[in-house]
Amino acid sequence: MSKEKKSRRDFLKGSAIAAGVGMASLHGITPASVLGANDKVRCGVIGVGDRGTWGLRELIKHEAQVVAVCDVYEARLMRARDLTEDDEGRKADVYYEHERLLERGDIDAVYIAVPDHWHHDILIDTVKAGKDAYIEKPFSKTIEEGRNMVKAVRETNRVVQVGNHRRSGEHWLRAREWIRSGKLGHIAWVKVYDTRDWSKGDPWAAQIASGIQGRLDWNRFLGKAPKRPFDPHRYFTWRWYWDYAGGLITDIGAHELDINQWLMDQDGPQSVMCHGGNHVFPTWETPDVVHAILNYGSFTTLFTVQFVSGVDGNGEIFYGTDGTLVADATRNVIRVYMPQGATEPVEEWAQPYEGPAHVANFLECVKSRKEPNSPVETANNVITAAHLANLSYRTGQRVQWDPKTGEMLEIRRVTPSDAWLRSRL
Repeated sequence: MSKEKKSRRDFLKGSAIAAGVGMASLHGITPASVLGANDKVRCGVIGVGDRGTWGLRELIKHEAQVVAVCDVYEARLMRARDLTEDDEGRKADVYYEHERLLERGDIDAVYIAVPDHWHHDILIDTVKAGKDAYIEKPFSKTIEEGRNMVKAVRETNRVVQVGNHRRSGEHWLRAREWIRSGKLGHIAWVKVYDTRDWSKGDPWAAQIASGIQGRLDWNRFLGKAPKRPFDPHRYFTWRWYWDYAGGLITDIGAHELDINQWLMDQDGPQSVMCHGGNHVFPTWETPDVVHAILNYGSFTTLFTVQFVSGVDGNGEIFYGTDGTLVADATRNVIRVYMPQGATEPVEEWAQPYEGPAHVANFLECVKSRKEPNSPVETANNVITAAHLANLSYRTGQRVQWDPKTGEMLEIRRVTPSDAWLRSRL
C-alpha cells in the first residue's frame, strides 16, 4: 500500500467511507425524500474555510443537521468536524473528495463554499447527485461556465440558492419600491462602491506566515487550473489570482452589481469599460484598485472597488432628477433625500446583514420546493456583468453585450486612429 493511500485510509477511519455506509452512484442517485415542515434538513458542507465555516454555523443555528464536511485541508476539516458535535458527542463525517460526500444517500442539501474555479464542477456534480445546493457567490468563474451551471440546475430540477444574500433583505424591497414609484424622477446615474483599507495588513497574513498545519491536497485544490508548485499566497488568497477567481470585480461585484441590476430591473449592461491597476499588494495578480463603467441604455453605473483606502466606506447611490436614494452600508442605513441637494432625509430605515435570512430562505425552499430568493438565472446575469468588466480590464477594450440574448456583440478598442476622434485631436 502506498504512503498516500495509507494516509488517506487512516484519515478517513471512522468516516462514512471507512464505516461502509451504503453509497449510490454519483449520477444515478434517486432524489432525497420529500421533507415535512418539521423535519431536519440533512446537509453536507463542501469547503470549510472562513465562509464555509460561517455557513456551517448558520445551518446548525437554523436547525439543519450537518452530517458531512469536505475540504482539501486537514486542519480546516477537523475544525469544522468539531463544530458539528451534538449533545451526544456525534460529529460529522469527513471527506477530502467531494464526490465521496455526494455518494451518500442520506444527504438532502449541500452548502458549497469552495474557490471559484471549483464552482462549476462541484455544483453540477451536486445537482446530478440529487442534492439541493446553496452555492456561495460569485456564481461562476466564466460566462460559459455560468451557462452550463444554469442548464444543469434546470435539467435536474433541484433547489439552488446562490449566495447573493442581499436578495433576502426586506429593506431592499422598500428601496426598490421607491425607485419604481418614479418619485425620484429619472435615475440616470447609479454609483455602487466598496472601499476598504487593507494597506496596513492583509487579513490572511497570519495564516500565510504560520504555514500549513497537517495534510493539504494541493493537486486537489488546483483541480483543472494550471499545475504550479505550492504557494501559500495562492492557497490562502486565491481570490487575487486569475487561475482561481476574478479578483475584486467578481468577488465584490456579486453584491454591488446585484443591487444595481435588481433595484433598476436590468438583466445586464449594453456595454462595459473597466480600468484599474495593482498599486499596493505586489503578490496579487488581479487589481487592488479598479473601476468599471456599465451602460444600461437609460442609465450609467459606476462600480468602484478598491482595498487600499477605506475612507469612502461602501454602499450604493441612486441619483434621480428629483431625489436621491443612498444605501450606506458603512452605517447600515438607507436614506431618501428629496429634492436634489436636500441635507435631511425624508425617509430612512435600517439595513441589517442579510446572510442568516438567506440561509433560512434556502432551508425553507428545500422543504417547500419553491424558488429561493437568489435563483441561478439572476445570479448568472449579475456575475456575467462582472465577467464583462474583467474582460474589458484585461483587454483594455470596450465590451458590447446584448443582455437579452446573452451574446457578445463586439470587443472594440477606442483609439486615436478612429476618424471621428482623430479629427478632434
